[in-house]
Amino acid sequence: MNYGDLIRDSFRITWRNRYLWFFGFFVYLGSGGGGGGGNTGGGDFDFDEQGSAEIASVSATAVQNTFQNLGLIIILIVAFLLIFLILFAIYVVSQGGLTDSVAAIESGQRRSFSSTWSAGARYFWRVLGQIFLFVGIVLGLLLIVAIPIGALVGGAFLTDSMAFRVTAIIIGVFVAIPALIVIFIPVAIIRQFARRTMVIGGDGVIASVGSGYRIFRGNLGRSLLVWLIQLGIMIGATIAYLIALLVVGGILALPAILLAVAGSTAGWITAAIIAFVIWLPFFLVGSAILGTFDHTYWTLAYMRMASGTSGATPRVV
Repeated sequence: MNYGDLIRDSFRITWRNRYLWFFGFFVYLGSGGGGGGGNTGGGDFDFDEQGSAEIASVSATAVQNTFQNLGLIIILIVAFLLIFLILFAIYVVSQGGLTDSVAAIESGQRRSFSSTWSAGARYFWRVLGQIFLFVGIVLGLLLIVAIPIGALVGGAFLTDSMAFRVTAIIIGVFVAIPALIVIFIPVAIIRQFARRTMVIGGDGVIASVGSGYRIFRGNLGRSLLVWLIQLGIMIGATIAYLIALLVVGGILALPAILLAVAGSTAGWITAAIIAFVIWLPFFLVGSAILGTFDHTYWTLAYMRMASGTSGATPRVV
């Protein structure tokens, strides 16, 4: 496999099919004492009594305000959950739609925004099921690693020996980090292949995991190299992208800063809103391009590896 061609073709498809950026954006989004102070005698008592009364009054007011605004709080929570579910649903649609369209374009077929959305909707439930399946796999693997290490460190803290505690922590760290690397890099790669064997190859949710593993095992060296190249590209591109956002944001924010220093409240708020409106498209477009390129890169890598792997021949629906 020519890795230079893989990068070039991924960029070519990303740049020439800008309608894919909508879906790439959502894919990219889916890549927190005190005391009286020296008074004595009756003064302390008076202060404590007064402070307690004030605290009780504030607490009662807070509770009363909470109940008065309970409807608004519920509306805000429901609105947040609704927005989250909508964004997550579009993310799921984007996963299936991008995979299908990139594979079709690479095979010489024509695709559009509507056909990409239709494909994503068609694969929605399978992609969703696969997402939850991999969440379960990851959580299970985390428990396999965390339970023995947690038992070792927890047991060490039941003893009085500081040396034993330090030794247990060091052993836990030096075992956990390599274990997580050895486990989760292959899982990340298998997940990429499994997503594409399900959409392009037509596998079921559970069968796709086995197919993704077979492709990874049959192309071990190439899979790891593809992952390393992708990691390097995305880190470099993301750093450059963030620097560009900061530079553009700083330039756009300069009028607002000058107006704030001059004491014009209305002026700096207006300038800040205008700066944000101008800056926002840079953020949206940059994120969309990065997400589209990354997804295209893995789809093309899958197609080039799967064609030489038994039982994993790509099939575009």
